Amino acid sequence: MSELSQLARPFPESLIKQKPGKFAASYVDHGTIVQRLLEVVGPFDWHIDAPILNAEGNIVGCTATLHCTIDGRAVHITEVGDCERPTDNPASNLESASSDALKRCAMRFGLGLHLWVGESYYLDRSLSKETGGDG
Repeated sequence: MSELSQLARPFPESLIKQKPGKFAASYVDHGTIVQRLLEVVGPFDWHIDAPILNAEGNIVGCTATLHCTIDGRAVHITEVGDCERPTDNPASNLESASSDALKRCAMRFGLGLHLWVGESYYLDRSLSKETGGDG
């Protein structure tokens, strides 16, 4: 099975959490995303490119880049992450934004994409057929 196919595997229900509130959504936590990345692609590089500041100069997001090798090809994805509940602590805000950016970068490789797409998700089955997999 290709690494891309492995990244596209949906997470089991036991690892999926529900974000409460007005914009309820399914998600997988940061640690689970990192575990899957390490499991499939091994070591990777992660770089916060720049913080994003609001008008008051507080960190409310960041841009960051994930570098890894998937199926022998070096890939680099840059994404934006936001801090849902900014605090007075810039480090905490940057950490939250960085975590969001990492999840968004990983999603560009298919990791957790099923949570964004919902019932119309088919990537895992399509990649499995292309590579002659059994899943």
